[in-house]
Amino acid sequence: MSYDTIEDAFNYISNGKPGDRRAMVHRGTCKVFLASVEAGFDQVPPEADNDPDYLLIPRRQDLDPGKGLILQFFNDHAQSEVPQVKAIFTRPGAFRNAKDLMRRLHLLDNWHLYEEQRIDELLRKWCLENGVGDSHDNYS
Repeated sequence: MSYDTIEDAFNYISNGKPGDRRAMVHRGTCKVFLASVEAGFDQVPPEADNDPDYLLIPRRQDLDPGKGLILQFFNDHAQSEVPQVKAIFTRPGAFRNAKDLMRRLHLLDNWHLYEEQRIDELLRKWCLENGVGDSHDNYS
């Protein structure tokens, strides 16, 4: 099994409605099982919920580093805006307002690349920490 298999399952569940989709991987075989309430299918074996060798693959929202990543991004790409971004996070609608600032500064495309790279790093770290994959997988 390659990292791509885990990443595909991660994207599958992350792009669904909350609570609709899940994906599990068996730590020993690295086989991935998908399920969707809305689509009416469930490949997950019945014993999976009680067997510690079956791991629930996290959703993007589970890995999302949130505010810290946005501050890090501004520190790397628009350091003069960091005080404004910190102020944005003291009010409601912070993520929307931070993205509006990115848009005004023409940094939104850079943000999306930055965020995707970080999420990829976090998913690879999750795989390593949970012993998913084998020595042939390139997770680093």
